[in-house]
Amino acid sequence: MAIITSYSSQSLLNNLTNQQNKLYELYNKINTNQKYTDISENPIAAADLIQINNQLAQIGAYARNIENATTQINAQDEVFSQIVDKMQRINDLAIQAANTASGEEGFKACRTEIEQLKRNIIDLANTQYDGKYIFAGTNVTTKPFELAEDGTVTYHGTPENNTAGYERSLEIADGVKIELNSAGDTIFGTYDPNDPANCSGLFGAIGELEAILDAEPMDNQAVSNHLGAIQDSIKHISEIQSVHSTTVSKLTMTSELLDSNEITLSSRKAEISEVDMTSAISELVKQNYALQASMQAYTIISNQSLLDYI
Repeated sequence: MAIITSYSSQSLLNNLTNQQNKLYELYNKINTNQKYTDISENPIAAADLIQINNQLAQIGAYARNIENATTQINAQDEVFSQIVDKMQRINDLAIQAANTASGEEGFKACRTEIEQLKRNIIDLANTQYDGKYIFAGTNVTTKPFELAEDGTVTYHGTPENNTAGYERSLEIADGVKIELNSAGDTIFGTYDPNDPANCSGLFGAIGELEAILDAEPMDNQAVSNHLGAIQDSIKHISEIQSVHSTTVSKLTMTSELLDSNEITLSSRKAEISEVDMTSAISELVKQNYALQASMQAYTIISNQSLLDYI
């Protein structure tokens, strides 16, 4: 009897310890909201969680790139809008100068304002974003455009024909990249009064207009003939803005897709790793009752004496 009582007591004690451990594990899971406390509990689930966490981290990186790209493209778009406004004003001044009624004083007044507008446009073409020149290609630490005393506008950024490329890119999804920092010479051109063959783009059109306005005698018809070049420059910038609008739409759609994927992955992660609180609390109550019953049984058996079996 004594042997049986000792065995029963030890068995109950072991059972009591196991129930206490289970109760502790349930408390811990409920407090941490984690279904597994160790990888060994479910290696397959652990492998899935590692993969999901890596995917979520990649989505986070893509989301940051999208935000960065969107902000930078919007900054470029604002620059283009200001430049178009100033070019529209130059176009208005050119139309005014082409009018024979404006006279020599009108010519000079137009020339003075156009000079100032050109300087404003050069400043805008040298805009920085996050400490980097956005129209310098990959040469982001070098101011791209320089205006000389003779009116020459020189480009110091990465040129369009650079074989190494001139864009910086950000990856916004698997295998999908957005190019940033275009070469400024492809957007604004350059101007050299001593080499007409190397004059191009917006700065070329402005420089040639200034040369016409500086010529003597004044030539209203020459100004009129040059209006097309000014308007083509405005059109060119507007077309780039249109491309940027398409890019921003692409960024928005990609962001929405990433958000959807993130929700799906987070839901899957919660399903694998997080505790079902309703079930866990119910199990906790059951384990607590079972523990109390075991403690009572152990107390009864451990207090019995040999006389109880005679």
